[in-house]
Amino acid sequence: MASAAAVDIRIRATHLAEWRRAQRLTQRELARRLDVSQNYIPAMEGASRDPGPEMRARLMAILGVGFFDLFEVILVGVADDELHLVPAAATPVASAGMQTAVRGMQTANQSETDASIKPRGASG
Repeated sequence: MASAAAVDIRIRATHLAEWRRAQRLTQRELARRLDVSQNYIPAMEGASRDPGPEMRARLMAILGVGFFDLFEVILVGVADDELHLVPAAATPVASAGMQTAVRGMQTANQSETDASIKPRGASG
């Protein structure tokens, strides 16, 4: 029997900068509200730091958005191959450009694999 390759699950705040700007918050102000170092905000926005569960909940509450509006779930394989997962019924996002990007990712990911993550309560 072949051994399964290790896969890491990363949750990146890929839309944090856009939602922060939509709320007219500076990185400094968001850091103050979260009670974190100001350097932590650009690290999350630049995907060099992934927020933990508590920080994700605090970000969603402060910005007033849902999980998939703010975050992207990524499976990272052994060879650093990435598979970006999106909900089956995409949540509306901030801009038309982002909506197009999400639809493109859904199409690309669906052709690579049938794996998807659905929000709780989603039918289908």
